[in-house]
Amino acid sequence: MSGPVRILLTVGGLAIVAGLAGAFVVYPLLERTAADQQAIRARRAELVKVQRVVSRISDLKQEIKRLEDALAFFEDRLPEEREIDVILREVWLIADAKSLSPRRIQTDRPENHPRYNTQPITMTLEGGFGRFYEFLLGLERLPRITKVRQMQITKSPTQEGVVEADLLMDIFCEK
Repeated sequence: MSGPVRILLTVGGLAIVAGLAGAFVVYPLLERTAADQQAIRARRAELVKVQRVVSRISDLKQEIKRLEDALAFFEDRLPEEREIDVILREVWLIADAKSLSPRRIQTDRPENHPRYNTQPITMTLEGGFGRFYEFLLGLERLPRITKVRQMQITKSPTQEGVVEADLLMDIFCEK
């Protein structure tokens, strides 16, 4: 064989080998690289999601701690059920100090809740409206947790500025 034919055959053989190497080695490697890059992007997206969840968990832990502290604060303010008479006396003294005439005070059956009980109290008071408002402010200042659930105020038909108030209030107690 002559020199130029030999060169052409060698170049053709090298081209065939390069084509086969590209088809069987390089192209599969490029496909695997693309698939790996896509998997990396998917994993990064999952990692971002996990990081968001972890930050929420951290925030939730802080929120749980805050709520537990608030719950402990309120539980410390809950009297024991046997102290209801003391609380009733305090309410009576507030009404008396505001020159309100208690017409009726009645306790109802305690209501059970998961972590506390409530003692409903029905009261009827009579006196000046301003004094009744001061009475409500006095209830708010009690160291115990109380809630006025229902209130009805009617004015006296015979005396100017005098109201009669029917209250249904709850006193919160420890279990």
